[in-house]
Amino acid sequence: MADQNDTMQAVGETIKPVVPMKHIPHLIKSLYGLTVESCKELDSYDDRNYHVIVTGQSENPYIKHPEKDGYVLKIMNKMQSKNPLFVEALHTLMNHVAKNEISVPHIMKNIKGEDMSLEKIYHSENITDSTPFEFYIVRLFTYIPGETFSAIPIHPKSLYNIGKVLGNFHDAMKDFQHKFFESYTLLWSLTEVERVKDFFIGVQDENKKALVTEIIDAFNKEVAPKYHKLTKSIIHGDVNERNIIMKEIPGQKVASGEPRVYDVSALIDFNDAVSSYTALDVAICIAYMSIKCKEFDQRDVGGHVLAGYLSVRSMNDTEREVLKVCVCARLAQNLVMGAYTNYMNPSHVYVLNTAARGWPLLSMMWETPQNEIDARWNKIIKEYENL
Repeated sequence: MADQNDTMQAVGETIKPVVPMKHIPHLIKSLYGLTVESCKELDSYDDRNYHVIVTGQSENPYIKHPEKDGYVLKIMNKMQSKNPLFVEALHTLMNHVAKNEISVPHIMKNIKGEDMSLEKIYHSENITDSTPFEFYIVRLFTYIPGETFSAIPIHPKSLYNIGKVLGNFHDAMKDFQHKFFESYTLLWSLTEVERVKDFFIGVQDENKKALVTEIIDAFNKEVAPKYHKLTKSIIHGDVNERNIIMKEIPGQKVASGEPRVYDVSALIDFNDAVSSYTALDVAICIAYMSIKCKEFDQRDVGGHVLAGYLSVRSMNDTEREVLKVCVCARLAQNLVMGAYTNYMNPSHVYVLNTAARGWPLLSMMWETPQNEIDARWNKIIKEYENL
């Protein structure tokens, strides 16, 4: 197993793979025996993900009939690529989730019959003796068609459906155990929120730094001492707007321009899975859904997500009490790391879209009294219960 320090990104360290696009068809052909027709890179913080469409021909005995919707080639960041045991644990988790009737991408075997391989990838198209390179874990998954949550207008019932699926996921995790997760953590785990202070170099505004520091102090005072009262489990850790595939519910009659209701088609990208607390996973989901919301007051998003979640499983009083602080802590964590990512590599402009909406949301959520947030969410939950 990799040293525990290898699972934590260091300040100043760039972990995202450097992969020229022209390498992708060769990787697909040499590793998976498939011929690429088209390739599009997908947004990702730390990894490289590509949606590839392939021809109907296969030289892979484990892929007899290539998928018409294509595949997602995932090249893992150099930090997690040092830890193949993590990937094995991740695949075990995904297979467990799939057996519990929650749709997830299917792992494809390469021509050697392996679920993953460690590949030497050069950082330039023109390879010479001096061309830099790195070793990365490469995997291929089925592509699940549909819209990511980021691409659809928000209807409150869609948020309810997301909360319901998250509850089903946590139920599925109740009987899941894997020894790897017992000692594993990572920078993006919400229990590690204190560490974002090390990445303040990307945040230029002193008021924003002060706000984040205040929220982290509150987390350490109001949440961390209560861990023993929270439900412990393996959590997804990154239920954001790009990791939820949605499908429109058919037969709806809505006015022109009004958002339609969508259901969850699949959960994807389990790379931030970690042993933690289910309440933190709920907070992470609420944080990301709130950033995305433009259709109504962002502070009400949590009520709709919670209503769906509570229709499946309960939360104790302590878990409900810590939610607001945890939501703000995740927003702070995401915004600081986004600023740091853009500071280190200004080409990662998509993180700035989150910043434009995220910082005002963080201020508004933090300044809204706890009892007002609770009242908003409880009112919405009650409305669903009375339907």
